[in-house]
Amino acid sequence: MVEYVAPKDYPIQRRRLGKVKFVEAEGKFGFIDAEDFREDVFFHSSVWETKSNPPMIEMFVEFEIDPEYQKKENKLRATVVRLTDRPDGAEIEPYADPHLRAQHHPKARRQRPTWRNKDK
Repeated sequence: MVEYVAPKDYPIQRRRLGKVKFVEAEGKFGFIDAEDFREDVFFHSSVWETKSNPPMIEMFVEFEIDPEYQKKENKLRATVVRLTDRPDGAEIEPYADPHLRAQHHPKARRQRPTWRNKDK
């Protein structure tokens, strides 16, 4: 008989945004105040992508979370940290970007519900 093996859980990585909240005096590690999490995210200097520009407090960065460490230790740790081009607090708004606004078909007609007909 063939034994069923459950597929591995592959979480989708996405870039998250935040500000550097604390950096150790020697610059070996620090913490990020993330937009998506209540807890601070730990990062080590080895995961800092831009070696020429060391991390500084109030620097706006993007990072990725280590999902295995999060499951195992129930703590947040970054695997990659880099500077971001997006300004702090900038959000995509549908009226600013017309291609994000909901569009209806030009031939669509609004129909009144049948229970609203006053003729009956």
